Amino acid sequence: MEIHNILKRLRMDAGLTQQQLSRDLDIGQATISQWESGASKPTADALIALSKYYRVSVDFILGTTLEEDGDGMMSQDVEECIALIDNLTNEQRYLVKELLKHIKPF
Repeated sequence: MEIHNILKRLRMDAGLTQQQLSRDLDIGQATISQWESGASKPTADALIALSKYYRVSVDFILGTTLEEDGDGMMSQDVEECIALIDNLTNEQRYLVKELLKHIKPF
């Protein structure tokens, strides 16, 4: 299935109008219409926003996997860790990275 069909199906399955989705994501309704008609494609940032909004992987939206929650989805724990790391200084990030290198998986 092509990306424009997937985007339309996700929106309709969620019971949303283009206007509602536009408001929720702060993206112009005309832009959403263009995505769904195939006239244009979402940017990388828009794909990430859509993925989080619909709780599906970017791969699913791109049509490269049939599994909605494929490997492209980050777990809540990983998202929280990334948010915490974003608030660190460069030196602190380096230290966290070095620490993680030494942790052995079970």
